[in-house]
Amino acid sequence: MMWKLMKLLTGGTWAIWLFTLIIMVFPFTGFSQSITATARLDTNVMMIGDQVNLDLKLSLPAGYQFSWPSLSDTLVKNLDILSRSKIDTTFSKDRKNFTITQRLRLTSFDSGQYMIPGFRFLYRHLPDTAVKTAESPEIALMVHTVKVDTTRAIKPIKGPMKIPMSFRELLPWILAATGVLLILMAIAYYLWRKKKQQPVFHLKTRVKLKPGEVALMELEKLRVKKLWQNNRFKEYHTELTEILRKYIEERLTIMALEKTSAEILFDLRQSGNLSPKTLNNLEEVLTTADMVKFAKAEPLPDEHEQSMQYAIAFVKDTTVVESTDKTSSQGPEL
Repeated sequence: MMWKLMKLLTGGTWAIWLFTLIIMVFPFTGFSQSITATARLDTNVMMIGDQVNLDLKLSLPAGYQFSWPSLSDTLVKNLDILSRSKIDTTFSKDRKNFTITQRLRLTSFDSGQYMIPGFRFLYRHLPDTAVKTAESPEIALMVHTVKVDTTRAIKPIKGPMKIPMSFRELLPWILAATGVLLILMAIAYYLWRKKKQQPVFHLKTRVKLKPGEVALMELEKLRVKKLWQNNRFKEYHTELTEILRKYIEERLTIMALEKTSAEILFDLRQSGNLSPKTLNNLEEVLTTADMVKFAKAEPLPDEHEQSMQYAIAFVKDTTVVESTDKTSSQGPEL
């Protein structure tokens, strides 16, 4: 009918050849956009329990919008989706088309032939709001079971295989056995000590230092600080007299921490137990310290050292001296 119409309109055969040439050079399919949806299996035949890959693909021109099909964990009955890759997009070299792909991993534990229905993809191209559909073709998948030779005798079911235990599996048992052994040893030790009427634990008694030993240790610590060498005169003499006051209070039972230097010297003279030289040395130390603390005096280096030497001498002179006469009822002579 088209040929007759062309003859009537053109009046010659040359128009027919021209029309044919146009169709060959510019086919009508070239004016339509190529949109394809495919679904392909690695293989259409597999054994029961095996796995097969299903590749979904949608090809669209650039600028198109699409909607990917929503998939559950089962494609059809007894055909499950084990995993699915992320949806990936690739463009052609001229950027005029793009392809969207996704891989599904399938398995089945029931033999038979499964017909995987086509996957429907929705797409549109704005400003046209009409939604169109592209659907992949249906695919057949055959799942075979293991063939059984009925001519041979049925063999008994094999029992569980014994696998040697690893060290990681044995470790909890080793730790538990060690813990039980330690508990039993502790109980046996406790009963043995109790039978001998001895304490379970030997607590080391702490040796209490004598006041003189404590004072000498504190004076040595003060010397190491080197306070007066760094112009910290007041701090140096304050600590020095504090050490002596504590010592006097503990050793000579005089409330030295609450009294002035003059009151301490008066009480010591009244006791009559100290030699004049010892009292004079102590007086020199206390007087120098009061001058530094209250009058802001700055003694000479020799005076700082002298105060330390006098303090050490005072402690040593008044410390209880161990003598051969330990059974004597009289106290030591100071």
